[in-house]
Amino acid sequence: MKNMPQCRVFSIKVETCFDLIRKHLKQEMVEEEVIIPNTVPVMVLSCATLYPHSYMPLFIFEERYRSMLKYALQHDRMVCIGNALPGIDADTHPNPVHPVTTAGLVRACVTHEDGTSHLMLSGIQRVEIIGWEQVAPFRVATIIARPCFHSDESLSRSLALELIDLGSQMSGEGQPMSEPMRDHLRGIKDPAAIADVVAHTFLNDPVQRQQLLEMEDVSERLGHLVHHLTHCITSGEI
Repeated sequence: MKNMPQCRVFSIKVETCFDLIRKHLKQEMVEEEVIIPNTVPVMVLSCATLYPHSYMPLFIFEERYRSMLKYALQHDRMVCIGNALPGIDADTHPNPVHPVTTAGLVRACVTHEDGTSHLMLSGIQRVEIIGWEQVAPFRVATIIARPCFHSDESLSRSLALELIDLGSQMSGEGQPMSEPMRDHLRGIKDPAAIADVVAHTFLNDPVQRQQLLEMEDVSERLGHLVHHLTHCITSGEI
C-alpha cells in the first residue's frame, strides 16, 4: 500500500503562522449559513477524521492535491477528508474511504513560493459519499447530508453538561484540552456541537473516531463520550 499524504506536521515557523490564523479566525468568524454543494473534492488520508465544529490544519504538497485546492478555492471552498479504509491501495480501489465524513470549509490558506500550501479546514456538516463524479487527478464525490437526531433531548442536555465538567477536569497545562478550548466549550449551547468538540479533542483511536462520527443519535454519542472520559480519568490514561 502506498504511503498516504502527511498532515498536521508543522515546523515552528509554520505553527506560528497558524497561531496567527487562529487569532484572526476568532476575531472574524461569526455564525453563518454555509450551503453544502452536491459535489465536493476529497482528500484521501489514512487515519484522519474531521468533525463538525472542529479544525484540521493541512499541508498540501502533492501535485494532485495542489490541483484539488485550486479547484476548491475557485468553487465553494469545500473539501472532504476521506478516511482511507485499512489494508487497501487508496489510489486504485474504487471506493477507498469510509462513506461517512465531514464537509469542511477552507477558512484560511497560505500558499508558498514553491507551490505548497498550508490551510486550515473547518468542519461544517456530516455528509455521506454516495458516488464519484471524478477520480483523477483528484477525487470529487457526490454527497448527501447526514443529519443527526436526539432520541432523548433532555438526556442529551444533561449528558452535555456532564461532558463539559469532565472535559474541564482534563484541561490546562500538560492536559489534552487547553484552557482557551475549555472556555470555548463552556460557551457552546448545542449538545451535538459539544459532542463533536470533545470527540475531536479527546478521541485518539482512528476506529473510535470514525465510529463516533457515524453515530446519528446525539444522545448515544454523548453517552459514549461520557463513558470514555470517565474511564480515562479514573484509570489515569490521560
